Amino acid sequence: MSKKSIHVVGTGTIGEPLIGLMTHFQKELGIDAVTFHKHSISDRPKVKALVNRGAVLAVDADKMDSFKAAGMTPTLTHEEALEQATVVIDCSPKGLEMKEKVYKHYEHNTLGFIAQGSEFGFGKMYARGINDEVISPRTSTSTSSAATPTT
Repeated sequence: MSKKSIHVVGTGTIGEPLIGLMTHFQKELGIDAVTFHKHSISDRPKVKALVNRGAVLAVDADKMDSFKAAGMTPTLTHEEALEQATVVIDCSPKGLEMKEKVYKHYEHNTLGFIAQGSEFGFGKMYARGINDEVISPRTSTSTSSAATPTT
């Protein structure tokens, strides 16, 4: 069986609690690894808290040294985290930009990409219990549709 890794991009209002929940319920959710991307060296206590909870910090390759100098311990580059991710959840304000510039290069190994609710044009708009009919299992592995959770 392959490793199930969830990669979260962003540690803001949506990303931080999502990372925390997934690390807390990692075993129950059947997740082998929770990784997260942090773009800047701000919010050091938040980053350290997420790492202490079991999440794995990934940063841009050219920022590894600055994160280490700031007392944070990145384990992966963002590219490495994307390469091993089963699902990518973008909680940043740059979801559409990332879809075109970055995510399309990782469609070969990722089941799907999910963006926060305000990302019009990222994929299918979905709210659980409101429009469940728009989601069908394994409809596509492209960035044009969200990953479908299995139950």
